[in-house]
Amino acid sequence: MFEGAGYINTNKPAAETAQKPKSESQEKSVSNETTQQKFTPQINQVKQQSNDQYYQEEATVKLQKLIVKIVNLFWISPKWLVVIIAVILTVVVVNIIDEDSFLAKTLDSIDAISVIVAIVLFVKETPDRKKQFHYQAWSIIDAAKGVKDSQARFMAIQDLNKDGISLRSLQAPEAYLGNIDLKNANLNEANLSKATLENANLKKANLSYANLSYAKLSTSDLTAANLTFTNFKNANVSNSKMSYANLVCADLSNTNLSGVNLTGASLSGANLTETYLVGANLTDAKVSISELSNAYLKDAIMPDGSKHD
Repeated sequence: MFEGAGYINTNKPAAETAQKPKSESQEKSVSNETTQQKFTPQINQVKQQSNDQYYQEEATVKLQKLIVKIVNLFWISPKWLVVIIAVILTVVVVNIIDEDSFLAKTLDSIDAISVIVAIVLFVKETPDRKKQFHYQAWSIIDAAKGVKDSQARFMAIQDLNKDGISLRSLQAPEAYLGNIDLKNANLNEANLSKATLENANLKKANLSYANLSYAKLSTSDLTAANLTFTNFKNANVSNSKMSYANLVCADLSNTNLSGVNLTGASLSGANLTETYLVGANLTDAKVSISELSNAYLKDAIMPDGSKHD
């Protein structure tokens, strides 16, 4: 009657055997794995793009270096070798290209090799032509000594400076060089005594130790020029621009600097004996009051911004 009363049912109800809720740490782990799986392709794509960009930049740098080497080799190689290489390359190109192509038709209509050789020689001889031009320019300057107004000398001096050739120790006393463009020129130790340089562009020029005594420089631009130890004695530099110029130890005795803009200029140690600074702008100029004591300063703006009576 009570058969099986001692039997214990080990089968748990369905509700009890259901999966237990995951812990917070387990949920976070699953969430992290899902996020990582989601962004992994994007990360790999970004890495691939970065690698591609790196290889492209590296290839560009290598190509630039190769081009520089080829150009340097072109200039240092003798003409005969450059011509032979050009001819060989032309022959190779002529035999490789399609006969019906535009390039092939063009090469057929002209003497390709002769044209290529002519172009190569023209380019190769450019430095020699420059040297010849510079030699001729200096010859013109030397031949014009003692001549006050020489247009050929004017152009020669201006063109040499334009090509970046130093004009150090230039000898052109009493020369007419009005309106000349000598920006950034190296005129160190040049002799321009009594020369006419009115309205000249001498911005950032190096005129240190140059002789500009009795020179006419009115309305010229000497902004930021190097004028250390320059001889301006008795020169007329009125109404010129000399802001931030370096005039350390320059000889400005009896020099006409009336109306000159000397803002921020360095005048330490300059000889200012009887220098005309009437109406000049000396704002922020590096010069002491004692150094200005022997100059004419009527209506000049002093370094501190005040106006001299």
